[in-house]
Amino acid sequence: MIGLNPEESALKIFVTGITGLVGSAFSAMLLERKSNIEVIALARGTEMLNAKKRVKQIIQEQCEFDGRADLAPGILKRIHVIDGEISSINEDDLYRKLAGVEIFFHCAADVNFGKDLEGRTFKTNYEGTRKMLHLAHRLKVKAFHYVSTAYVAGKHKGKAVEDGLVAEDFNNSYEKSKYMAEQLVRNSGIPFTIYRPSIVIGRICDGKIRKPLAFYRVLEFMAKLKKHRCSKMKVKPSEKVSLNLRLQAPLSDRIYFVPVDYVQKCIVEIFLNKTVKNKTYHLTGDSPVSTKMIEKAVGKALGIIGVTVESDVVNPSPEERIVQKFLSDFLPYFSSQIVFDLKNIRDALGCPSVEWMMDTKNLEKVIHCFYANNYPELVKD
Repeated sequence: MIGLNPEESALKIFVTGITGLVGSAFSAMLLERKSNIEVIALARGTEMLNAKKRVKQIIQEQCEFDGRADLAPGILKRIHVIDGEISSINEDDLYRKLAGVEIFFHCAADVNFGKDLEGRTFKTNYEGTRKMLHLAHRLKVKAFHYVSTAYVAGKHKGKAVEDGLVAEDFNNSYEKSKYMAEQLVRNSGIPFTIYRPSIVIGRICDGKIRKPLAFYRVLEFMAKLKKHRCSKMKVKPSEKVSLNLRLQAPLSDRIYFVPVDYVQKCIVEIFLNKTVKNKTYHLTGDSPVSTKMIEKAVGKALGIIGVTVESDVVNPSPEERIVQKFLSDFLPYFSSQIVFDLKNIRDALGCPSVEWMMDTKNLEKVIHCFYANNYPELVKD
């Protein structure tokens, strides 16, 4: 752990989304690196745990995941939890509790790739950001750090620049709400830094991830399909089976998976760089995978054949229609034609920061790790 530099004064930052995948990873590493930093975190409780106990549990899990479980007690002493949600908390009450805060790190979001029927995604991602910016103005903070998504580029094809917004249409309300929230941040007048991770997956070193999200829902669904098919055929779950499924989506070789530890390290390094101001960073890497690579890696890890992604499916079966409907929210990300600009991230962290490879071997490692840990009965040793 890096100790307190005598020349560094105490710094108080406000963090939203600390219980999420990126927010917890950022907070744990930041507080490990810098003992002069204190975090005030806004979090909500659950039926089982109040906000404080929930944050404690998640930070302990994160420290263990990072291989630094011994540091959790010291880190937790510098995290002060406020119970509440960004979309509903009383701003005046929060203002009083944030006295002395110099920097905002806004990571809270509603990640929903489906229809936003109740307006929750828009309320959290757009209205929540608007409220945080208004509060930041009142507190006269020095900087506003915002975790967005690379997919504010929406349905754009071709190059998406970092310092700009290129989308004209979107795949869902999540993308649009994050796009609109970025506009608020850029026009706020507060010095800002925007981080745009793509599809976050497990570490390259071992494939592990603390909190599987997004892409992992697809892997989970395929596992359940295999279990159902094996049960129907009365064979062992680990046996290789044919599912005979065709999924319809435009084929792509621009699917950007990004390891969670890469996202964690990049954000912390940029956050601690005091010379950075009013910049946006694509946290995507430069080794996108193809639809066919995913198809083969899932088949190999899960022991299934006969699942293909095709640009056009003629006369889909009833089962194919059901599967297509379930996966329809995720398929746009497997047919993306976006090329992400990486100039800012290279300038900030150097070329090695984007030279890791999400090749066939590493993709298979990540996917196999998920199945081995969550559906071991389906995986052959």
